[in-house]
Amino acid sequence: MSASSRKRLRATWAEVFKNEILPILNGSEDGFSILYGETGRPNFSVGRMLGLCLLQELNNFTDEEALDAFQFDKRWQHALAVGIEEEPYLSRRSLVEFRRRLALKDPEMELMRGIFERISNAAINKIGLSFSEQRVDSTHIVSNIHTKSRLDLFQKTIKYFLKSLNKNQLARVPSRIKKWYKKEPDGWFGLGSASEKRQKLNQLSGYLHKLIITFAKDKNVAGSEEYQLLVRMFNEQCKIVKDESGKNDGKGQPASNGPDNESKDRNQVKIKKKSDGGSLDSPYDPDASYGHKGSGYSVHITETCNNKDKHEIITDYEVHGAARSDAAKASGVLDRLDVSGLKPETLFADGGYPSVPSNLEVFNRGVELVAPVNRSRLADEVMGRDSFQFDQAGFIETCPEGHSAIDHREISNSTKGVKVPHTIFDGDICRRCAKLEQCPVRAPNHRKRGCKPQETVGNFRLENTAALRLRDEMWLTQHKKEWMERYKIRSGVEATQSELKRAHGLAKLRVRKAPKVIFAIACKVTACNIKRWAKALFDFWLPGTVVKFRCLPAKSGQYRSKSNRFIHLSFVAA
Repeated sequence: MSASSRKRLRATWAEVFKNEILPILNGSEDGFSILYGETGRPNFSVGRMLGLCLLQELNNFTDEEALDAFQFDKRWQHALAVGIEEEPYLSRRSLVEFRRRLALKDPEMELMRGIFERISNAAINKIGLSFSEQRVDSTHIVSNIHTKSRLDLFQKTIKYFLKSLNKNQLARVPSRIKKWYKKEPDGWFGLGSASEKRQKLNQLSGYLHKLIITFAKDKNVAGSEEYQLLVRMFNEQCKIVKDESGKNDGKGQPASNGPDNESKDRNQVKIKKKSDGGSLDSPYDPDASYGHKGSGYSVHITETCNNKDKHEIITDYEVHGAARSDAAKASGVLDRLDVSGLKPETLFADGGYPSVPSNLEVFNRGVELVAPVNRSRLADEVMGRDSFQFDQAGFIETCPEGHSAIDHREISNSTKGVKVPHTIFDGDICRRCAKLEQCPVRAPNHRKRGCKPQETVGNFRLENTAALRLRDEMWLTQHKKEWMERYKIRSGVEATQSELKRAHGLAKLRVRKAPKVIFAIACKVTACNIKRWAKALFDFWLPGTVVKFRCLPAKSGQYRSKSNRFIHLSFVAA
């Protein structure tokens, strides 16, 4: 390359990647030795392989596009330190095999998390960011799956199992199921009425049960993933009931489903009216589940915040099925941040994260959780727990009417069987109180239907745990204007999620199953940090930037442009 071309090349992101990122990747190669044998060595550097994966997700390229860019783009070659004597070539098979071995040996992707943490820490230190305040939010993503309905799910799962059988095993499949497998087209959009679809679904549930029974004692088949998916789907979607019609096989057993059965099964199979969100959503991705936002996965993204005029860096990520809630996830976030040395003092989150026990756990760890708590708004005439007077130890001294507590002791919670602290009030005084109907204290037999508090016998009690007191305190604080102004910073993490989806393809992945999904997400969030790191460095020097300026006396110096970036300018007297 010419001198001017080399100069321009060193002023791009490739120089930052080569000088800052590649040394971190090369220093992490020892951990990836589990992917290779004891003799010999890989013919392509693990550091370069990881760098290629990061650059692929940085640009949201397919495998072919990434390999072409590596072979023909000088910036990629410079970033990965490929010398002029080396051939910049890597086969797609090598790239796919590397990811396959990594998913097999390290399904939790702890190695990739280690790389993410090293790059994140380095970026925070080089940019000069503070991680004392961070924000977290979750977003919904979809792996490379598509399931349209229950009928489609049954069809795909059964066919997925039948395709895994060899010739001898397939010969044991009942003839009616083999006939359906060979002649039934994919999809049944031609079935017009709901009753026809229901009939077909009942028929497939019978096929499902028959296949489970047929291969239950075959260790080679029963231990396979495809068979386990049959069992899982049957447990989640079907149930066995007695034959209500009274028909049986002559031995007191009900007949099997479907009009074309050639043998009699021992039980009648029915479809459950509703399955939970964690049920199987696709046989091709058993780890995906169904949440209120749809099928797929949820990803929690945590990043720094309140660093004025600086690029924020992602500090943590977590991946799980879409059916799982965000509640109590803040504790897991803090666990990982503590290990990586990035534990914050304040964590901003939305209303899905707080829960009564997790709020107290976060508070006890010395972290302030700034998030709207979930508590129903009380009517104006109803007294809350915050209306009571507490001492320094957290015990209730008096009620809003000035009546003193007579005791403090732990009482078993009948719903969970766990003893929790309660404050005891004199029942005779409470029954005569004019505001008993508005008071949160409970009578001894308050759950007895039709029993009024005035008709009870014994003392009244009020649950008084530290978690509930903290919940009520957070509830009162979040309605203040100062809290709302402070909480505005949380919404910035949604822009990061949008950036990951638009620029790095987070919304719809090209892979399926949890290990590969986690690998792709780890590369995407790491690539986003690399991009922000490079932008932060180039904020102080952007060659070729065009700015408007007025004539000044002859001297050299730095002047701030309208884009708020520093540009080196030299002026020569006319």
